[in-house]
Amino acid sequence: MSESVKELRVQTVSKCTKDGAVYMAILRERDGKRILPVLMERSEAFQLLMKMKGVKDLSLPSSMADIMKAAFLQCGMDVEEVRIAAVQAGVTYCHLLYRERSVYHMVRYCKAPDCLILAYTFDCPITINESLLEHQYMREVGDGTYSIPVNSVNLEALEEALKRAVEDENYELASQLRDEIERRK
Repeated sequence: MSESVKELRVQTVSKCTKDGAVYMAILRERDGKRILPVLMERSEAFQLLMKMKGVKDLSLPSSMADIMKAAFLQCGMDVEEVRIAAVQAGVTYCHLLYRERSVYHMVRYCKAPDCLILAYTFDCPITINESLLEHQYMREVGDGTYSIPVNSVNLEALEEALKRAVEDENYELASQLRDEIERRK
């Protein structure tokens, strides 16, 4: 029996750090309420936002996604689906399912920001297995605040959270964050 697959859509992209170096794409379940965070760099966030808005600035060089689409079309290929496959140490990975004429192929474990940009470029669905979504979605803890799974957070954010936990004298949380940081080293 195959596992249920859920379709997601990018709801928004917002800044995560004060310096604007890290952004977060918020993906929402198409027919549900669960949301999934995907961390990305500023340049990736900018490209994704431009794709989402349908902006095509002819004065700028084509993006890698646009170049791929042109090459794929010339070779009779098309991207059919972006499947979120794993989240590890703050990095979300996807499988890219593409079709070459009538044969399907898969490129495994690509970084999610690149694949999200490709999904908008090729106008294909973004999907995730039900069990991974259930494990990784952001849970509302009240007053419009959310908790996210620790493996969705990069090392820099964990270190910042550890620093804040110590400052707030929340030693239980600090201990858990320290252990997670040590596991990643």
